[in-house]
Amino acid sequence: MRINKENIHANRIKCVNTMQITLDDDFNVPDNKADIESIVKEWGNVRIENVKTAGDRAEVMGCLDFALLYVGKGNGEKQEPVSMSGSMNFSDNVNMSEDADNAYVSCRAKLEDITIKAINSRKISVKALICITVTAEEITDIALGTELLDAQEKDNIQCCNKRISYTRMAVNLHDNLRIRENVSLGNAKPEIERILWNDVTVHNVNSRLTDAGIDITGELSVFIMYVSRDEQGRCEWYETGANFEGKLDINGCTPDMISCISFGLVSKNVEIKPDINGESRDLAVEVVLDMTVKAYEECEKDIIADMYAPTKRMSLVRNSADFKRLVIRNNSKCRAQERVKVADYVNILQICNCTGTAQIDDVTVEADGLQVDGAIIANIFYIASDDSTPMGSVRAAVPFSTKIQAEMGEGVEYNLDVCIDQLTAAMTGSREIEIKGSVMVDAIIFDQYSENVVTDCDLTDYEEEEYLKMPCMVGYISNGEDTLWDIAKRYHTTTESIRRGNPALNDRVDDNTKIKRGEKLLLMKAAR
Repeated sequence: MRINKENIHANRIKCVNTMQITLDDDFNVPDNKADIESIVKEWGNVRIENVKTAGDRAEVMGCLDFALLYVGKGNGEKQEPVSMSGSMNFSDNVNMSEDADNAYVSCRAKLEDITIKAINSRKISVKALICITVTAEEITDIALGTELLDAQEKDNIQCCNKRISYTRMAVNLHDNLRIRENVSLGNAKPEIERILWNDVTVHNVNSRLTDAGIDITGELSVFIMYVSRDEQGRCEWYETGANFEGKLDINGCTPDMISCISFGLVSKNVEIKPDINGESRDLAVEVVLDMTVKAYEECEKDIIADMYAPTKRMSLVRNSADFKRLVIRNNSKCRAQERVKVADYVNILQICNCTGTAQIDDVTVEADGLQVDGAIIANIFYIASDDSTPMGSVRAAVPFSTKIQAEMGEGVEYNLDVCIDQLTAAMTGSREIEIKGSVMVDAIIFDQYSENVVTDCDLTDYEEEEYLKMPCMVGYISNGEDTLWDIAKRYHTTTESIRRGNPALNDRVDDNTKIKRGEKLLLMKAAR
């Protein structure tokens, strides 16, 4: 007897490992740059360039891009801001708990800390702490028995079907999204001679799946410090924002799917452009984002849960199959606020801008959801009233905490991603800064469960003597635990025969209903 089998694809996380690496190197100041008087602000971004696997080990190769703004000495002892940038390549091995050669391996890197200090006026030290998470996933084929194929046996075979619900991954890819936007200086600002420093951040990113791919919208925040094109050559700054739209062409998407998208910065660039009057008042902003796109589809399938033959001996072949079921897809915001005291020697005249990154410090799985605790690492750039130190920056950690409500079982699998939605800083006193922000927490939670599925069976005849020894009629008193199907299978009859012989049941009891305790049934053995 043959069973029709259908294969479904399921993704399984084979192994995950997280490690921290430390980078430490020294760099000389280029000859065309001024001597370092004091470092004002630093910036860093880490990029993963390649991941190679060899058995239970993954080699991760990447690059740390960094930049710093410092106060340098110019001609005539005039202090002026100067920017400097560089990069550090790294390669490290991550040990995996299982063989990852035939798995899909992805890597996420996050810059947890960067410190740039001046060794002397012509040399700097760059130290960075990077957190690397390597995930190995594999696609498995699960064979499910769905129906009988031999028509001549169907009348003698009792088949119990079951509908299962599961979530499958329909899309899993990496792609780059290139954003190009133009912004203009305010009318009160002078023309740009050259740009000294720029900060470009992406926030409030939203996505929508379509039949052709995915539409992405968000906001760019652009901050520049520049030398003005006038006689004084003053140092000016300007902050503005722009909305952007983008699209990724992806095959196999539908609007009904559930998307899970994360992004990381690959590169940013800000260039001066002339406006319609020929003045250097426009900026061409280009940002490249590394997009990780996953789309899930909720499915249902009818499978054979059990079979038996009342008049024949049947042996079933069962396999245990692992499935994932979506518990919740949540995108929420939580607020963060902190007041920071500044040192006595810092004399802040005006805050120019505030940037930062959000990071998760701890995730606690509770019965009613996930408790997420983390912090915003904020960097506040300011102009000082002290001519000897005309500008500077303050770094501070702003904690946040949120609860993602969900029913959590023992075998949950979750993925969390955080990014800053808004961040501001304002002076509340001569020595105090109030930092306010909101963090977007993107969460997707799955429940994992196993199901015994029938994949094959073997049918043989009873010996004549063995079959004749089976009672033709049985009086049965229910124990309250057996279903109608269990009773019929045990006593070599059918559920329809039990209903016909016991009018009290009628059609109100289906095959999977437990017969109430004390119910009396008359059971007739099926005839050959």
